[in-house]
Amino acid sequence: MKKTISLLVTISASLLLLAGCSGSNGGDNGLYNTAMDHGNSAVNKKDYSQALAYFTSANDAKSDKSAKANKEQAQNLVDAKKSMNSRDFDTARDQLNDAINQSNGSSGMKSQAKSLLKQVKKIKSNRSDLNKSVKNASDMIDNGDNAAGMSLLKTVLDFKGIDGKYYSDIYKKAVDLLRDNNSTTSSNSASTSTNSSDSSTDSSSSSSSSDSSNPAANGHFDIESRKVDGKTITDSDIAKARQDLTDQGVKTVAAWSDNDIVKAIKNAHKDGRTTIKPSDVKN
Repeated sequence: MKKTISLLVTISASLLLLAGCSGSNGGDNGLYNTAMDHGNSAVNKKDYSQALAYFTSANDAKSDKSAKANKEQAQNLVDAKKSMNSRDFDTARDQLNDAINQSNGSSGMKSQAKSLLKQVKKIKSNRSDLNKSVKNASDMIDNGDNAAGMSLLKTVLDFKGIDGKYYSDIYKKAVDLLRDNNSTTSSNSASTSTNSSDSSTDSSSSSSSSDSSNPAANGHFDIESRKVDGKTITDSDIAKARQDLTDQGVKTVAAWSDNDIVKAIKNAHKDGRTTIKPSDVKN
């Protein structure tokens, strides 16, 4: 607020000087026209705080429906940007709609408000999907499926802009969950290591009669081999496949296990594709 007031005072003083130097322009009319021109230039630069100050000066110089509408429109754009920065997207949506529906307003500000409104809707949709992914990852980890949970968390952390101002709260939740799970896994690994050292003889004799690279050797007959044409399907490949599905608008990606995704990758490979489709998971 202090910044806007200071800007308004500075602009008003400058405009008064300009109006005084152009006496033939008609005093207040000269100030009004100059302020409106500068306000429109500020809108073109998407500097809504400066535009608001200019339109306020224009309205003070000669109050008419155009100056008043532009002032209110610019105010809504300033407020909408603040709401977006504080992640209050519902309020931002309402403020942008007010700017769009402003009677006698600027077509330039109306167009920019529409663009911002599309951005707000996209951000809200992304946030909904990302929050669901973090929750599903947490549920997977709680249910003992660490691999699937960690893979899903990776897709969240790989999301473009995840650590930016619009998603930083979700980023923190994902990082905290990742750290907590790594801490728990390390603790369990240490415990397992201690226990295994007490039964090394049994373990060595058991390992000699089984192939750990073969899921069926451990009784996991439904686990798909991660080999395709002699190449290994990595965790990164699985994470990319999940992101491909998410980008295609699939809302149930988190419900599919890594095993399902591996099968889908293989189905896509058979069809000569590197990008999987939802139908690949069902085959």
